[in-house]
Amino acid sequence: MDQVKKRKIFFVMAGGGHETDRHYYETIKNRRSVGEFEKYLEYEDINKLNQYSHGRPYAIWGAVPGTSNIRNWETMDVGDYVLVYRQGKIILAAEIALKIRNADLAKYFWQVDKDGKTWELIYFMINDVPFDLEMSKLNKYLGYEDIYHPQGFMAIKQDKVDKLLSAYGDLISLLQKLTSGQELEEIEFEKKKIVENVIDEHIEKAPTEHTEMQWRLIRLGNRSNFDVWVPEADKSREFDGNIFKDFVIREFQETIDIPTYIKNIDTVWKLGNSIKSAFEIEHSTSIYSGILRLSDLRVLTPNSTYPLFIVASRERKNKVFEQLRRPTFSNEYLSLDQVIKFISYDSVRDLDENLKKEDIGFNIDWLLKVSEPAVI
Repeated sequence: MDQVKKRKIFFVMAGGGHETDRHYYETIKNRRSVGEFEKYLEYEDINKLNQYSHGRPYAIWGAVPGTSNIRNWETMDVGDYVLVYRQGKIILAAEIALKIRNADLAKYFWQVDKDGKTWELIYFMINDVPFDLEMSKLNKYLGYEDIYHPQGFMAIKQDKVDKLLSAYGDLISLLQKLTSGQELEEIEFEKKKIVENVIDEHIEKAPTEHTEMQWRLIRLGNRSNFDVWVPEADKSREFDGNIFKDFVIREFQETIDIPTYIKNIDTVWKLGNSIKSAFEIEHSTSIYSGILRLSDLRVLTPNSTYPLFIVASRERKNKVFEQLRRPTFSNEYLSLDQVIKFISYDSVRDLDENLKKEDIGFNIDWLLKVSEPAVI
């Protein structure tokens, strides 16, 4: 069994004058593409950066060497979170993709400070999301006093991080909910009892059509420049001569805030350690085998904000919506009728067929546009 990764959270101060504001604008707000600065990097690092983000530009920050800064930077790892902080507010959250110590690259980005030093403890960030969130809103869930303010570049104590992520889920989703004024819902495994009374029905699948949809979602995920995951048992499948294992990631990095259960979902799109979307292809006679898997996932990640989809034939749409509105799924804990969206086979086919002929990327928003909610 893969070891579950513990994620760390770092605070980074991005205030203190015109120079810092300029740096923030130049390398965080304006992400930088690897091709621009690759001459300063080793070949191995160029490959890592290109593969990790699938060619996306990075938000980049650094620190001037000093005992405390070096200690914190050295403990940073891929997948850890960074919270950028200014004037009492969290203004950005992101995920670490790579770190390097490189004075020449730092000088290229930011030159040197008044003492002739440069911000050579560099880290590259993806999945960066801007915020305007009072620090006090998060303090409550970290166990800090309301008036607590982080100082400089620092790591949150790991016991506080573990408690937060295991109790509430992934950090960026939590911040998005807090920004919208919602209270976080604590993960209570007892809520699994909500779905235990659903009758287990015989499931029949139409393998060819199910496999076709799974393949098209894999291809769309690849076109979106995401990592794509399918369950281990599905990797040997093929459609139209395409073997799934050649187009999906081999391993799924489990983290304390991403439940292992998501590995059972038909198709998952992710970038770094962050889930971007999850799909269940519904072919069962009972309609709700896929809904059950998504309901279990929802119980384990009630604060997550990534979209969930049921993919089925258009003729089955009303039956899918009927099941989503059942008290089992539409109760106040799950609210699946508000969370899960429906996409027809025809919509998936149309998107895939149209895009495979064009040399353009795919945007997950396009899926949202053709999807249909159970509750309007």
